[in-house]
Amino acid sequence: MMGGLRNSGMRISIALIVISVSIMVLALQRSNQVYAGQSSPEPASAVQLVNSECGACHMVYPPQFLPARSWRAIMAGLNKHFGEIASLDAATARRIEDFLMSNAADTVNGEAEFLRGLGPTDTPLRITDTPLWRAIHPKLLRSGVGTGPGIRSAANCMSCHKGTEEDD
Repeated sequence: MMGGLRNSGMRISIALIVISVSIMVLALQRSNQVYAGQSSPEPASAVQLVNSECGACHMVYPPQFLPARSWRAIMAGLNKHFGEIASLDAATARRIEDFLMSNAADTVNGEAEFLRGLGPTDTPLRITDTPLWRAIHPKLLRSGVGTGPGIRSAANCMSCHKGTEEDD
């Protein structure tokens, strides 16, 4: 009887992980459409600005993967942006922040699923620090990210999630 309960619990856990991964893949695909200027609630110039400024140094992360408070904190810390200085003029920074804020997980355009497990004041600065990301990527966490071919960092989403980013 206990084995049946454990198997039932494991099936539920696996189902939740599959559902979460599916939601994340769909969100990545949808955000790719937004960044490509398709179905975007933002003016094309805001999307282009995010792509050109943020995408000049790293992949453009979907804004709906973090709450607005996280994007605000990231934009406030551009002088020490993950070990780099990301200098932007005030007007450009404001336009990018507006785009991130209006598409964050806790906005009408965002994805509330990405807030699951976050407290009301939790302000993760990395998508990889969110409870949802950790729940659907346990293998990466156990294996030590960076051990697979081409996966130098947990932030290298495209090494596993191929086809969710437009080719240049």
